[in-house]
Amino acid sequence: MGKIYCLSGIGADDRIFGKLSIPGYELVHLAWIKPERKETLPQYALRIAKLIDEENPIILGLSFGGMLCTEIAKALPVKKAFLISSAKTKLELPKLNRAVQALIRSQILPPFVFSIPNRYICKIFGAETADEIRLLNGIIRDADGAFVKWASRAIVEWHNEVVPPNIIHIHGTNDHVLPSAISKPDYWIDGGTHLMVYSCAGEVSTIIAGELSH
Repeated sequence: MGKIYCLSGIGADDRIFGKLSIPGYELVHLAWIKPERKETLPQYALRIAKLIDEENPIILGLSFGGMLCTEIAKALPVKKAFLISSAKTKLELPKLNRAVQALIRSQILPPFVFSIPNRYICKIFGAETADEIRLLNGIIRDADGAFVKWASRAIVEWHNEVVPPNIIHIHGTNDHVLPSAISKPDYWIDGGTHLMVYSCAGEVSTIIAGELSH
């Protein structure tokens, strides 16, 4: 059985991939490692890539994890790199106003602020059913606030313009976190939100399985 090495979104764990099913493949979740002080997103990507125990791997990243996959694929040979609800370059990231960017970069906000569930997050992520809301709130509640705080800054300071080969980008037409209007994916999931790896797992799984069968 083959392996697909998975990186989740900011602070999330393997629960977010709970409904994905790729015949013939085992999903291997790469747990977060503690970021070093002022570590950049590319630097962190190279460190977490050391957790992958095979050459030319298949990797999969959700949201922030997809950005890490992009950096891994730039530095190391990969068979396939699947990006779900993510961004390949800075051009696919929403533009934040200067005040928000400054607030994130300043690191003034205490870590616990980044692990408090609220209705706004559920709405923007597209969590609609009781199951989805329960999952998202649990992930946020269990997240390491310090990690989320670091990752938020790392994304703001990520300026990648290079799309490496073997990237397959899957995005939802109703994503409000990484807006569909500025995304240029290889595959669209009609009505898919930022949480579509869970809510539209069957469609996402079919696309991945199809790509791997080529």
